[in-house]
Amino acid sequence: MKKFNIQKGFLLILFLLMSIVSCKNDLDLNPISDYNAGSFYKTQSDFKLAVNGTYAQLQSLYSYNALSFDLEGRSDNINKSTVYDPGFLNSFVDDATTASYESIWGILYAIVNQSNAIIEKIDAGTFTDAAYKSYYKGEAYFLRGYAYFQLGWLYGGVPLIDKQMTATQVRTVARSTQDETLAFAAKDLTQATSLLPTVWPNASELGKATKYSAEGILARMYMFQKKYSSAKPLLTDIIGSQKYVMATNYADCFLDKYDNSAEQVFQIQYKSGDVGQGNILPVVSVPEDIASSMFPQGGGSPFLHVSLDSYNAYETGDIRRDFSIQKGYTSKSGTVDKVTCFYIKYGHGTIPSTKDDYEVNLPILRYTDVRMMYAEVLNEDGYVADGDAFKILNDVRNRAGLRSLTSTDLPNQDAFRTAMFKERRVEFAEEFLRWFDLARSGKAQTIMNAFLNTAEEGNGMYQMKATQLIFPIPNYELQINKDRKIMWQNPGY
Repeated sequence: MKKFNIQKGFLLILFLLMSIVSCKNDLDLNPISDYNAGSFYKTQSDFKLAVNGTYAQLQSLYSYNALSFDLEGRSDNINKSTVYDPGFLNSFVDDATTASYESIWGILYAIVNQSNAIIEKIDAGTFTDAAYKSYYKGEAYFLRGYAYFQLGWLYGGVPLIDKQMTATQVRTVARSTQDETLAFAAKDLTQATSLLPTVWPNASELGKATKYSAEGILARMYMFQKKYSSAKPLLTDIIGSQKYVMATNYADCFLDKYDNSAEQVFQIQYKSGDVGQGNILPVVSVPEDIASSMFPQGGGSPFLHVSLDSYNAYETGDIRRDFSIQKGYTSKSGTVDKVTCFYIKYGHGTIPSTKDDYEVNLPILRYTDVRMMYAEVLNEDGYVADGDAFKILNDVRNRAGLRSLTSTDLPNQDAFRTAMFKERRVEFAEEFLRWFDLARSGKAQTIMNAFLNTAEEGNGMYQMKATQLIFPIPNYELQINKDRKIMWQNPGY
C-alpha cells in the first residue's frame, strides 16, 4: 500500500464540522470546539478516523492560494506579476484584511482543536492494541506542535489553546509571546518523539508521522531560533537511524512513484481517483492557457509567476533548474511567451484524468534537508575547512550536476553560511522554505529590498519594513475579539 487513506477520517471530521461551518461567526480560534461528538472518541477505530481527519487539514493548509502560495509569494522566488494574495505579499502591500491570512489561521487552529479533542479523550478510549493508543496520541501532539510552530513563526505570539473550549472561553485567552508559542510547540513535538513509532507496523500506514518526523520538524524550529545545540542531537538521531537516504536522482524526490521513499521524512499524502484527496498544486503552478503535453488540461488562475531572479540563481549546468522551472510557453491559442517563468516541479509524474487530482505527495521534510540543516549546525559549531559540512553540501551539489566546493571557494564560516542558504534556495524551490530561510537568516529585509529594487519588481516602488517579518493578525480575529488586552495587532499593520 502506497500510503494511508485519510478519506474516511476527513469525511467524518467534515460531518462533525457541519453545524459550525454553517455560521461564519463561529469560525474563530476554536472552529470545532462546540460540536457534540456524542458517542464518538470511544474506540480505537474512532481515534484512527479522528487522527486521519486531522492530517486532512494539512491538504487544505498547502492547497491553492493558502500557505503554499503565501510563503512563495512573500519571497524573492516569485515576482509581482502574480495576482491576488501572493502578489500582495510579494509587494509587501498585504494587510490584516488579506483573505488568505484568515484561511491559514483558521486551518491551523482547526488542527489545534482536533488534536486537543484526541489528546483530551484518548486515555479513556478502548483500544484492542495498546501500542496504538501511544501512536495516535503521538500523532495528535505532532500535529498540534506543527500547527503552533507555524502559527508562532508566521504570526508571532498567539493564544495557546491546549484543551477543548467554547468560543466564549477561547476569547478569554490572551496572546502569548512568540517565544512562548514556540516553546509550547517544542514541548508538543518532544512529547510526540516519545510516543510515535520509528516505523509504523503496517504497510498501509506508510506516510504517517514517525518519531523522526517529529524530531526533524522540531530541529527545523530550533534552526529558526538559532538554537543549533538543541537541533544537533535531533538531526544526529535521524541520520544515525539509517532509515533514510538521499535519492540518487533529484527528480525522484518529486515523482509519485517514489512517494514515501527513503528521501522523505514527512510528506503530505495525496490520492488520485476523484476521491477528494488529489493534489492540486502541480496544475495551479502553471498558466491557465498553457498548451503542453505535460499539462494537457491547462493550468490555473492565478498561478505563481517565478521571478527571473530565482531562475537566474541556478548555476550553469544545474539540472534542478529546468526540472523545477519552465521559462516561456505556448498558449492554446498559439501565442508564444518567451519570458514568463513558472514551476513545473510536481508535474513530471502521472497525469491524472481530472485536472486537479494529482497523486504526487508534497514533501514537508526531506532527508536532504535534514543533512543540510546538520551541515549548518556543524558550521555554526565552528568552521572546519573541507570538513563534514563541506561533504554534505557537495553531496547535494554533485547530485545536481555541479562541481564540489572547497575551502578555497568558501574560506570561512560566513562564506559557508552564505553558500548554504544559496544552495537551499535552488534545492527547495516550491517547497515553501525560502521565506522561512530568509526570516531566520537575519537578512530578509536586506535581500528582499534589493530584490524589490530590480526592474522586475518595479525599481523600488515597493519596500519591505522590518515589522513585516511576521504576518498581521487577521482582521476577522480582531473583529470578533475587541479586547486589546487579549487580542491585538502586530506592530506596523
